[in-house]
Amino acid sequence: MNITGNILIIDDTPANLDVLTSVLTERGHKVRPAINGEIGLRAAAKAKPDLILLDIRMAEINGFEVCERLKADPVTQDIPVIFISALDATEDKVRAFESGGVDYITKPFQVTEVLARVELQLRIQWQRRRIEALSAFKDELIGIVSHDLKNPLSLVLGYTEILQSDIANGSPIDSSMLAGIERAGQSMLSLIHDLLDTARHEQRIPLHLADVHLQALVAEQLSAFPYQIRAKSITLEQAFDPDWIMVQIDSRRFAQVIANLISNAIKYSPPHTIITVSVYRDHEHAVIDVADQGYGIPTDDLPHIFEKYFRVNRQQHMAVEGTGLGLPIARMIVEQHGGTLSAVSEEGVGSVFTIRLPLLTTA
Repeated sequence: MNITGNILIIDDTPANLDVLTSVLTERGHKVRPAINGEIGLRAAAKAKPDLILLDIRMAEINGFEVCERLKADPVTQDIPVIFISALDATEDKVRAFESGGVDYITKPFQVTEVLARVELQLRIQWQRRRIEALSAFKDELIGIVSHDLKNPLSLVLGYTEILQSDIANGSPIDSSMLAGIERAGQSMLSLIHDLLDTARHEQRIPLHLADVHLQALVAEQLSAFPYQIRAKSITLEQAFDPDWIMVQIDSRRFAQVIANLISNAIKYSPPHTIITVSVYRDHEHAVIDVADQGYGIPTDDLPHIFEKYFRVNRQQHMAVEGTGLGLPIARMIVEQHGGTLSAVSEEGVGSVFTIRLPLLTTA
């Protein structure tokens, strides 16, 4: 796996900067050169790099001091620093490590050695971030399981105990309790699916891309909610561009996004309202709008709706079962396709969720 990164090079010799910048850029890394220690410190604090290559012999402030100041600053202290220097005495190398360096390359350097050591440190950084992300996800998972699964599981166990007692006493089975068990089971299953989808997309599982007629995909999802629409007497309208719009997407994953938006529109709309799903072109993009006449989202809450586990704290919204994971998962899938997912909303009026995708071609 070729891991690329953002690398800051601090060296007061222009020739060294040019050589290292050229070599690393050709390898796919983003490189920023800094001609002295002070400029390098400011650059690192302004935009944290993934890795710093640092010379020792520099005017005004040497590499040891630069590294010590980097490690003393909470903003930059966790950035790995590789020293590249003509100094090859043991005491210089020891001081480099004591000041916070993670590796030491002696000049004149070999390009292959520099690339190997740089990419090793980037791989270590990537693995550390993955471990931190998995740890955070584990903590979130424990919180969700202990909280959101507790209530439906308690309901299942409670109803089961009552039904077992009724059976033992020869009493007729209460069908409403069976329906309650089924609803609780579906709620738990939905939560588990959402958690698995979140983990899957955070791991950036590869997409299976293909050329897809966007209107056909959306139309297929529109036909998937007959019972929900009938139960609330909702009118589901479509406004499609008459010419086929082609996009390159993973149709199975993207169908999940469209279904989520339509399902949300139904769940958060009062009876006898209209939901309109539009598919059209906008310059170089294909656009899908899902517009409802639902409860709407408060202005203060709108910036947070794509955050994991966030739910609008209004009575009408909280009455709808949800995990707070559907919209974050949808946005992750859309962004993985190089698109965007956004929303505009007015409380009491309704919402419009908009997907924008790179347009492939027309059929």
